[in-house]
Amino acid sequence: MRQMIDKVKNFKEFLNENYGDFNSIFKTIKEYIDFTLNSEIQINEYVPNTRIAEIFKNVLQACEKENMYPEIYHNITVGGYDSVGDKSKYDYIKGKYYDKKKMKISFIDYIDDYFNLERLKNDGIEEIHKTYQKLRDKRDIIRNNLMLIDTRIPHEYNMKHKQNNDLKSDKIKIVNKRKK
Repeated sequence: MRQMIDKVKNFKEFLNENYGDFNSIFKTIKEYIDFTLNSEIQINEYVPNTRIAEIFKNVLQACEKENMYPEIYHNITVGGYDSVGDKSKYDYIKGKYYDKKKMKISFIDYIDDYFNLERLKNDGIEEIHKTYQKLRDKRDIIRNNLMLIDTRIPHEYNMKHKQNNDLKSDKIKIVNKRKK
């Protein structure tokens, strides 16, 4: 009986550790999406509000997958050679030995710099536009990490969710809600 109680406690700790922050992130980005879709004004004159909301949804999906698979997203091997642990390959272009390195694809670490409910409440459309513009910048970390997901994350952790639409964030429908 004691072992079962310990397992339940460990499971609750696991849920609080892994989903506590994500629920807050989900709520915050969902508010941005809803605000964007409900806006009477076109936020960017060249981009429909539905497209801006879709970009926010992509960030939310990436946060959800990172939350589900932190060991995969935070320990990606790049570079080097796959040949039976041989690290003695010489890169003639760089003039040095070429070893494998670990990299981390993260969204949750940076999300507070992008999405903030207080700023949304105070600045509204300006905040949405500023966040959208930040995500468009070619040097932006979240934009670049979104592109890395398809090439660096193994397909079984990424594509199965795209095919099955089984994420919590997949239930968000991007439809213009404003009255015409």
